Amino acid sequence: MRNPLIKRIPRELRSDWHKYLVIIIFMVIMIGVISGMYVGHDSMLAAVYAGREELNLEDGSFELSKRGSSELLEDISSGEKADVRAYYIDKGNKEADKELDKYEDVPEEAYTKAHEEVVKKVDEKWDEVADRYNLNDEDFTPVPVTVYEHFYRELPEDFDNDGKEDATIRIYRSNSEIDKASFNEGRAPKDDNEIAIDRMHADNVGVHIGDTITVGEKKFEIVGLLSYVNYLTLHESNTDLMFDAFGFDVAMVTPEAFSSLRSRLHYSYAFKYNTRPSYKIEQADYSENFLKALITQTLVYDNEIEDYLPEYLRQASNFAVSDIEGDSVGTSILCYILIGVIAFIFAIIISNTIDKEASVIGTLRASGYSRWEMVVHYMSMPVVVTILGAIIGNVLGYTAFKDLAVYLYYNSYSLPTCHAVWSNTALIKTTIIPLLLMFFINLFVIVKKLQLSPLKFLRHDLVKTKRTKAMRLPRWSFLRRFRLRILFQNMPNYLVLIFGVIFIELMLCFAFGLPDSLTHYAKEAPDMMFAPYQYMLMDSRDEDGNTIETSESSAERFSMTTLLYPKEKSSFREGMGSGGDESVTVYGIDDDSSYILLEKPTKDGDAYISSAFARKFGLSEGDMITLNAEYENKTYEFKVTGIVDYDGGIAAFLHAEDFKEIFEEDDEEFSGFFSREEITDIDEQSIATVITSEDIVKVTTQLMHSMGNFMDVFKYALILLSASLIYLLAKIIIERNENSISMVKILGFKNSEIGRLYIIPTAIVVVLFSLVSFVIGYRLMIWIFHAFMLQMDGYFSFFMSPKSMVMSIVYLLIGYTIVSLIDFRRIRRIPLDVALKNIE
Repeated sequence: MRNPLIKRIPRELRSDWHKYLVIIIFMVIMIGVISGMYVGHDSMLAAVYAGREELNLEDGSFELSKRGSSELLEDISSGEKADVRAYYIDKGNKEADKELDKYEDVPEEAYTKAHEEVVKKVDEKWDEVADRYNLNDEDFTPVPVTVYEHFYRELPEDFDNDGKEDATIRIYRSNSEIDKASFNEGRAPKDDNEIAIDRMHADNVGVHIGDTITVGEKKFEIVGLLSYVNYLTLHESNTDLMFDAFGFDVAMVTPEAFSSLRSRLHYSYAFKYNTRPSYKIEQADYSENFLKALITQTLVYDNEIEDYLPEYLRQASNFAVSDIEGDSVGTSILCYILIGVIAFIFAIIISNTIDKEASVIGTLRASGYSRWEMVVHYMSMPVVVTILGAIIGNVLGYTAFKDLAVYLYYNSYSLPTCHAVWSNTALIKTTIIPLLLMFFINLFVIVKKLQLSPLKFLRHDLVKTKRTKAMRLPRWSFLRRFRLRILFQNMPNYLVLIFGVIFIELMLCFAFGLPDSLTHYAKEAPDMMFAPYQYMLMDSRDEDGNTIETSESSAERFSMTTLLYPKEKSSFREGMGSGGDESVTVYGIDDDSSYILLEKPTKDGDAYISSAFARKFGLSEGDMITLNAEYENKTYEFKVTGIVDYDGGIAAFLHAEDFKEIFEEDDEEFSGFFSREEITDIDEQSIATVITSEDIVKVTTQLMHSMGNFMDVFKYALILLSASLIYLLAKIIIERNENSISMVKILGFKNSEIGRLYIIPTAIVVVLFSLVSFVIGYRLMIWIFHAFMLQMDGYFSFFMSPKSMVMSIVYLLIGYTIVSLIDFRRIRRIPLDVALKNIE
């Protein structure tokens, strides 16, 4: 015989369709948005990693002052060091012999003496060069590579053809064998007047396939929008603080068109290791050994290295990947919040359903149904609804919401076309965890509720505690006393409502606070700089080996290096996972610095840290910190001796003498200058980068551009979820008072009077506790944001503007106002016979 209880499920679904529809919408939005973010994130990373292999990404590149001969490239490919000393001695001897041959009857002793002088001079020069580049390293291991020509030209780009230069364009040949491009739209150029340009640059400046742009003095038709595997972000120089997709472009033309362009030809070569390094320290060792070989080989072939860059340090190919990998952190935080909300919703809905159907449960239990059969029956509807919401949410997550996430990535970076990939993370976090959470919470609540006897269910006696006398109320008007009585009788329901309002305010703080935090950081960041100008040098010595000096009176030397702080050392994060290591900039500061004040001298093992460092990891004076070198097996321990008021980054500060001793630097070695005025007397070739307030603004603008779009999506999704939650909570209060509402209708009260009796007390609770709930939600959001920042590089505090604070409360009250109108409509539809059917 079929179980008759099964027939109740579709009837219950029809009778309470609006409640279950809201739950399904809640589930669909939550699972769809978060699943879409995870799927888009995983799909994009999969496309990037696949492209690195398919498009033959380099392991590094170098540029020579003149085209390398086949012999030079062959020797470079071997990875062996050339005997530079022998080469220069032989060259010097030949020049000496040539000079002496001008004279007649030169004695043999003169040749010997001249050769000895050559050896002496070469040794002096060689010792200096060898020490500078550590060319006599006994641990040197040859690193064989395959070298590819990867020449390029740079020209002015006029994308609106108005005769003015709008950007710089870097052009490569379409037949390159290394660092190839994928096409988002269109195709590779085939004719000499065709060009393919970077897709993001095209989007930013508003040009499309079929448009014409001017490169140099020649017009080209755009036939393709591409993404170079080594230019996922448009960094014109690796030392640029932030990429510039407006003022810089990369492009592809045919070999014939490339040869016809009139501009300097950059003799750039890319290389790939014949045996790939397997981890970061090995990458650094490979790069260092290859560079030593490259230096010696170019010296003996009378060539010069203009630039050298290993791929693992290349911002243009790694910046976007690092940023995309970090985006999953924010999605995870949102996911955890919403899982908690779902758990809360299911707990109160199940409890309310059992209270509402107490008579039915009592009757069924008295008729012979076991407690387990009742548990299975009342578990079925939440399971069906949750699975339905999960299926629809995942379908949307892999389609519409995935496309939205990918669009947001495309709006930030020059990424290749991607296709949806299966995401285990999305399935586990957005479907399996909510389903398990729903199952066990419902099981716990139902089993606990069904512990009562059938007689208690029949009598609606579901309260385990003894009843107390009714509270004596003040001698107010009847309606005021009635409202107060309703308030006291529904106190448990209102406590649930208050708890729900806290959840709503938490979500609204998340929705409003993250964009505000980004905006606030963007506004404050320029004021966080140590100096108006910060010059980073390529080396502390120029090409002639002389220490770089400047006549600018406000210039002040500083030393700098970057180490890693292991995040698992943070007590705040204990048990939350490491999330990678934090980059810490360590500065060596002059004792009498006018830019960074260290109150007392540091001694061996002491260091000051920035206020951002201290707040992020909960550090204080006297704590010990351990910093690791990223590409070396070296560890440094410091005792925090003070905190510098600097929120612009995660940094540590040492006095210059301690810095040089700890990091084994020479007295005249340094990294750059702080300056209040622009420095004009240093050769541009010696400057790696200049950081000004404009660069900081560009960084924060890009941060807003990259993260702000995600925050907008989260904001609108969370507002919808908040409205759904307050609807469910208010509906539960009305449902639990159906008996009383029906009774007062029998007594002759009008619908408007009943609305004032039952809706106004709820409104008073919502209004009174909206401010308290905001404070609690705001404090919780600060804690959650801290956890979010712990998994990201850098730090800035959570911030909400006064306007956003007010708006988060206003949105709550507007949402409740709309829900109150729906509740009034629901009150009007409660029939009079409800009270007569449920007489206890």
